[in-house]
Amino acid sequence: MSQDTPAANQRTTSVNLVRSSNPWTQANSAAGFVLRYLVIVRRQLVTVLGSPQHADECLKLLIAHLVSVGFGEHKKGKLRDFLIRAIRSTAKARLAELPEEQRSAVGIESIMNNNEKWLSLWRTGLLERAWRSLEQLEHKKPELPMYSVLHCATTKSKQPSQTLSQRIKLEKGIEIDEARIREVLPEARAMFAQLLADEVAETLEKPTAQEVKIELQTLGLTKAFDGIVI
Repeated sequence: MSQDTPAANQRTTSVNLVRSSNPWTQANSAAGFVLRYLVIVRRQLVTVLGSPQHADECLKLLIAHLVSVGFGEHKKGKLRDFLIRAIRSTAKARLAELPEEQRSAVGIESIMNNNEKWLSLWRTGLLERAWRSLEQLEHKKPELPMYSVLHCATTKSKQPSQTLSQRIKLEKGIEIDEARIREVLPEARAMFAQLLADEVAETLEKPTAQEVKIELQTLGLTKAFDGIVI
């Protein structure tokens, strides 16, 4: 997450789509930056290769390459496009080392930038990172339980008859009344949207508000911004 992540005592009820000033193309360490998204890349490699072991071998190749030469001439455009090219390249190299009977039936060249499976994995990964960042903010300022309130308000409860305050107490161990929930929830929604916007902006070469909006639409993430001032 960007170093522009707000301090624990900073409040927000609106979103700046280009707040982050740390696009991937300006990362000091290519390998260090890509490590943020290693879980997403690994999931795609497992899908392509059909084996966690083969996926891990590909990850070793990718990280070694990034440590050696960085992003190189491919340091442009979207990070997800760079990574899908890296996935195809490392998977192809790994498959070439395997006996034919051990090779996955998935066609490497069919794994393209806008493949729905890849977009779905990328979307999920960005959401997970935004949730983790919101949780970290709550750890810094537990008296403002934005993560706990928003997570319980937006995920399915195992006991539908519970009130939200009851669920938060049971699942998160936090005593909070409904009035306080109504205060925290709008701020939590806005903060989550801001953190998600930061994530998206950092994966673009030269992010503008319009480019971030387009990427959010492409990834199906616009719902997180419903009712929020941008």
